[in-house]
Amino acid sequence: MLIFLTMIDASEGKQKFEILYERYRKLMYYTANNVLGDTRDSEDIVHDAFLKVIEIIDKIDDPESPQTKALLVTITENKAIDLYRRRRSKKMVSFEEEYIGVPEPSDIEQVEESSRLVKAIASLSGKYREVLLLKYAQGYSMEEIAGMLSLSMENVKKTIQRARKKLGDYLEREGE
Repeated sequence: MLIFLTMIDASEGKQKFEILYERYRKLMYYTANNVLGDTRDSEDIVHDAFLKVIEIIDKIDDPESPQTKALLVTITENKAIDLYRRRRSKKMVSFEEEYIGVPEPSDIEQVEESSRLVKAIASLSGKYREVLLLKYAQGYSMEEIAGMLSLSMENVKKTIQRARKKLGDYLEREGE
């Protein structure tokens, strides 16, 4: 807390910050941990949230008001969600796995399964492949796909249905 206090010039701001820190740090940690599920990341998020609080300390009138509590929870939650999204967008590999260079058996099986599925999807005609990838790989809704491809909803549903059938037939023929 002393490091934070050195960043604040006014004594009134320091007093507010002390109250905020003592009163809400556990709640902020709990909020971050609910989003992230990791103690170290949650501690880092609380630290970042308090840095943001220092920037706006002059705008906080009553450190013990419900509005202030809601503000601190919102700041913490947003910072935790940002970190979660950043981490989710990057595949994290633990140091040991990367150092040893030996993939887990489940990873190998997943790659083999994925490879078979990729071959099966590649065997489909262009329009079937396109709707399957838009729906399942990219996560677009049927309405969005219909808009992108200038098709009716019924046409998109039927095309996906046929593509899935052809994919299933191919995998059956290949002994999957």
